[in-house]
Amino acid sequence: MVSSLGVGGAERSSAILSKMLVAAGYDITIISILDKIVYDYKGNLINLGRRTVFNAGIYKRWRKFIITRRVIQKEQFDYIIDASSRPRWFKQWFINKIIYQNVKTIFVVHNFNVSSYFPNSRFLGKHLYKNAYQLVGVSKASVRHFKQEYGLNKGICIYNAYDKIHWELLSKEKIELPAEKYILMYGRIEEVSKNYSFLVNAYAKSKLINKQVKLCIIGDGPDKNFVHNLIEELGIGHSVIFKEFCKNPFPYVKNALFTTLTSNYEGFPMTLIESLAMGTPVVSVDFKSGPSEVIVTGKNGILVPFKNEEAYITALNRMIEDADFYQQCKLGTVSSVSRFKIENIIPQWQALLLPKT
Repeated sequence: MVSSLGVGGAERSSAILSKMLVAAGYDITIISILDKIVYDYKGNLINLGRRTVFNAGIYKRWRKFIITRRVIQKEQFDYIIDASSRPRWFKQWFINKIIYQNVKTIFVVHNFNVSSYFPNSRFLGKHLYKNAYQLVGVSKASVRHFKQEYGLNKGICIYNAYDKIHWELLSKEKIELPAEKYILMYGRIEEVSKNYSFLVNAYAKSKLINKQVKLCIIGDGPDKNFVHNLIEELGIGHSVIFKEFCKNPFPYVKNALFTTLTSNYEGFPMTLIESLAMGTPVVSVDFKSGPSEVIVTGKNGILVPFKNEEAYITALNRMIEDADFYQQCKLGTVSSVSRFKIENIIPQWQALLLPKT
């Protein structure tokens, strides 16, 4: 069960999981709530958004419910992996009781900010997932967080996986590079969680502009105009390049000097793994959760204290001015994410999907 297979790290990781499980011999059906199918996947797809395109309002939601229930009853799945967002606890409780009843259900939590997966009430949160087969968080910090927050006994960490061979192939696509020298931030342009303003302000105060190092931003989202306006207010429009969301960001990632992460919170950002897998270092703030479990300063990038603008500016400058330090970081990128390769993650899913005696 996924919200969609398009535009987002959680969606990309769900698509990779489908490919990974099919390759391991599992029979997979994907039920997508929305008609947003961008990323490559494997298995049988039930696109609820497309099937109900001519419906609206409550009837549209009811039709999606009925279709899902019929599919699950007909196929008699061994497991349901619910990787969708679940912000409305009562709706999810109803789904658990009526649709998921008597099926081993694994709930995936893709974000440290659990408001998209748990109700505010500790009692309701514990009750909602009391019959879950397992809860899977995509970082160790996020698992600790939701287990402590809701007093849950269940909860394991299985990191998002990556397909090195496929990504390397994608990275070879011929593109027109945005600039000779550029740093990169890509993903959904949304201020509350991604904190683009922190990056733009730090970049404006750094030495990168004078050294002709551009800032490239790839993506779309509700706050794109806000970021555009901030860039114009700071008078750095000539140094910032915008590219719209693209299905294949890997050529841009591979050719960037480094990528940047300035989020307020995430689960386990795929941009972090994608960048390092492409041999591109990362400069990131130490937000919850993900970066501190991967980035080691001087080994594969720089990890900056959370919301410390001065330290972030210093980090940006160092990556440009200290050539030896930069090369040291670059050399350590690929090896630092080898544990996230598909062949190292699939055994963890296989162990979870083995029948319990």
